[in-house]
Order: sequence, then structure tokens, then C-alpha cells
Amino acid sequence: MPIDLPRGTRDYGTQEAIALNDIIRKIESSFRRFGFSPIDTPAMENLDVINAKAYGDETRKEIYTLDNGESGLRFDLTVPLARYMAMNKDLPLPFKRYQIGKTWRKEEPQHMRYREFIQADVDIVGSSELSSDAEVIAAAAVALESLGIDSYRIMINSRVVLNAILDYFGIPKERQTQAIRAIDKLEKTGRNEVAKALTGMGIEGNRCEELLSFVTNNVDNEEKLRRVEGSIPAAKEEIDRLRQLLKILESYKMLGLAFVDLSLARGLDYYTGFVWEFVVFQNEKRLPTIVAGGRYDNLIGVYSKRQLPAVGTSIGVSRIVGLVNGSDKRRSYADVFIGCIGGEVRDYAINVAGRLRAAGICTDLDITGRSISKQLEYASSIGIGKVIIIGKMEKDASRVKLRDMDTGIEDILDIDSVISRLRA
Repeated sequence: MPIDLPRGTRDYGTQEAIALNDIIRKIESSFRRFGFSPIDTPAMENLDVINAKAYGDETRKEIYTLDNGESGLRFDLTVPLARYMAMNKDLPLPFKRYQIGKTWRKEEPQHMRYREFIQADVDIVGSSELSSDAEVIAAAAVALESLGIDSYRIMINSRVVLNAILDYFGIPKERQTQAIRAIDKLEKTGRNEVAKALTGMGIEGNRCEELLSFVTNNVDNEEKLRRVEGSIPAAKEEIDRLRQLLKILESYKMLGLAFVDLSLARGLDYYTGFVWEFVVFQNEKRLPTIVAGGRYDNLIGVYSKRQLPAVGTSIGVSRIVGLVNGSDKRRSYADVFIGCIGGEVRDYAINVAGRLRAAGICTDLDITGRSISKQLEYASSIGIGKVIIIGKMEKDASRVKLRDMDTGIEDILDIDSVISRLRA
């Protein structure tokens, strides 16, 4: 019987896993620089927590259930945070948290879209100020830039503005959530499919076209904002707040520019205010969203008697792996490999390895007893650039031979000198 992986999952070989770990380390470092602190939550949650008005009926179909429906794998890292805040009422506010971990969604696998994937989230709970929205957006931007991804765009909208637009075009309140989900698929399915979906909800064809033209009109940010407030006075206050947010974001000097996208909806039901996506283009083709987030001021109140404002951003780590570190050929974390000529130097080689490791130098040591040529071939195959060669002569002199695998240059050194050179 052929062996295969479950659909929508993947293995990370050594080379990819090293790249993945480096990505996570850089993202985590960026989050820490913004003052975010870590928490960790279980991979599974009680199903009543997952289903408690957080996602909507369509999304619930994508949840993996366990224990005969009593629990399920977490769909994202936001609902677990809301549950955590409800259970830990003594936390100082605002609470700035980050979490990096796997999530699971039972959706159709596609390019850069998996059923098991890694997310990296930053959230601020307890502040309704626009500076909180800006801070989580900027933290994600700096994380991307630390990975060498600097050609991103930040697309921003407001659920408040979008609902006001739907009111203006006569979409009944009871259908607006459904309409938002349809509009959210504009980039994925195209305008014609979204128009069909809206028409299927009973929205007249001409009003449907007017709505889609209104939210997709390709003009600059200020023209879009003036057009909305000129047509829809009820949206003026939120439009002013959106202007303020854009102004705050300019102060962060991010490499990516922010664009108002009136069609941006974000499909999850818990968003209440500003929403955003970071998009990247490769060979002039837009890639799937790699960063997304927004404000969700009512979610924590679903699990607690107290309402706490909250805002957050999520980075799709699994989607980023293919965009960065493509030229990194490392298959080992070792800085140096120790090769032995003959079994009688084994004890000395172990001693040398111990001193290097104690000095913080990642050290691999031959465990095969193969010829030194085979040992060097192995070190080269896993991308280790420096090799220590120990024979009887080196052991008797309490020294080692250090070889640069790229240049072939060799030096006879004492251990302290090797440590200094490898650190340098």
C-alpha cells in the first residue's frame, strides 16, 4: 500500500525546517521588540468555545472535531486568546501578546493553502485607541521586513464603513453578513461569481453592479474616502478615523504602503472595525494573503461578562516559507564538523567537541568510523563550512587541523584559537 500524507499537510525536510525555524525566530524577535509577550494555548479547544458565535455557519464546516464532537482543533489563535482572557481576569491591561503555533482548517487545499499550517499572531487587548491598530500592523510589517519581504502592500478597510455602504445600497441588515462573505471572495473568485452570489441573495442586478463598482473603483486613498463620505454621511466619523489611522501608520516609516480597499471584508464574523491584509506580488501575480487582521471588540465578551476591546494581526508562516531563504542550503545547524583519522583519537575528539559545545559553538562529530575522505564528503553534503581534522599528530600536540571547506585552506591551531576563529 502506498504511503502518503493527509491532504493539505506537508513535511518539512531538514533544509526546510531550518529555514522555517529561522523565519519563526526572526518573527518572534520582531514581536518582542514591540513589547509583545508570549502565551501558549492547547492545540484543541472545547467545541462550545470554538462555536460560540465566533466564526459563522459556513466557517464551522471547516473545523476538525474530536472526542465525538466535544472538542476540536483550533481554527485560529484569536478565539483561544479570547477564551484565555475570559479565564484570566487579573491580567494587567493593555495585554500585548504574541503566539506562534499550528492551526487547522478543513478547507480545499490549494497553492500556498494548507489544512495544517503555522500562524504567528500579535494582539493587543484592552485598548480601543487607533494607536493599538497601528502597533499590530507595524509589528507585522517589521517582521516581514526582517525576512527580506519589503514589496508588500497593506490593504485597509473598515467593517463599519462596509456596513454603511451596504445600507446605502439597500442590502437588508439580515443579509449583510452573507453579503460581506460574498464580497470577501472578490479576489479569489472574481467579480462575476460575487455578482451571482449577491443576486442569489435577492439583491437586484443593477444595484449589485452599482455596489461592486462603488467598492472596487481604483482611485487614490483620499478620493475613495471623499466619495464615501460624500455619498454616505453615516460613514463620516469612521472615515475620519480611517484617515487618522493612515496618518499614524506613516509615522512608522514602513516600507510597504497602505491602500484603502473598500471591497476588503475579511470573512470571519468577529471583526467589528478596521480590517487589513498584506499582499505580495511575485512575477506581477498577486500571491495569497500572507498577513491579515483587524479589530474584534465584541469577541471576548462572548466568553466573559466583561467586554474588552481587542485588535490583532496574524502572519501566515507556512505561506512565507516558500518566499524566503530559497538559496539557503544548510542541512545542519552545526558550525563545524570534527573528523577523526583512526579510532585511537576518538577520546581526544570527544574532548575537543565538548570544549567547543561549552563555548556555544554547534559541533557535529563523526560517529561512523568511516575514512576521512568519506567524513569530509558527508560534512560538505549537509552544508557545514568548517571541518576539524584530528589524527595522531594533532592529538599528541594537543592541537587540531581546521579546514575551510570552501577554500581548502588548512591551519594547525590550539583549541582556544579555534574557538576564537569560529566565533568570529
